[in-house]
Amino acid sequence: MSEKEIRIDPVSLVFAKVMKIGTWVGLTIMVVCGLLYLVGISPYLDTSSMAKHWGEPAAEFWKNMKGTEVNDYSWFLSHLNSMDSLSMVGISFLALTPLISVILIIPRAKKIYAILLSILVAEFIFCILRPLI
Repeated sequence: MSEKEIRIDPVSLVFAKVMKIGTWVGLTIMVVCGLLYLVGISPYLDTSSMAKHWGEPAAEFWKNMKGTEVNDYSWFLSHLNSMDSLSMVGISFLALTPLISVILIIPRAKKIYAILLSILVAEFIFCILRPLI
C-alpha cells in the first residue's frame, strides 16, 4: 500500500500560522494584564466598586464609575498606563488577528480569491470604523 502524499496549501499555512501567533500574543497580553489588574497593580477602574456596577448598561456603568460618557474606543486607548486598559489591547489584538491573517494571504491567493478576500477586508474595516462615525 502506498501512502497518499499530504499537500498543504501554502496560503492556508500562512493564515494558520498568523492566527496561531496572533491568538497566543493576544491571550498572553489579556491574561497577564488582567491578572495584574485583579491583584491591584495600576488599575484604571476600582475592582471593588466595579463589581457593584457590573450588571448596568455601559452608559450607566461609565457614568457611575468615572462620571464620564463613553461613545467609542478611546476610553482604553487614552489610559494605556492602566492594566485594565492594557488588557483591552489584548482583546483588540485577538479581534484584529483574523483581519491581519486575511490581509497577509491576499497577495498569495489566486486572483478570484484575492478579490473576495479584499471585499472581506473592506467589510471588516467598515465594521470596525462604523461605531466611530
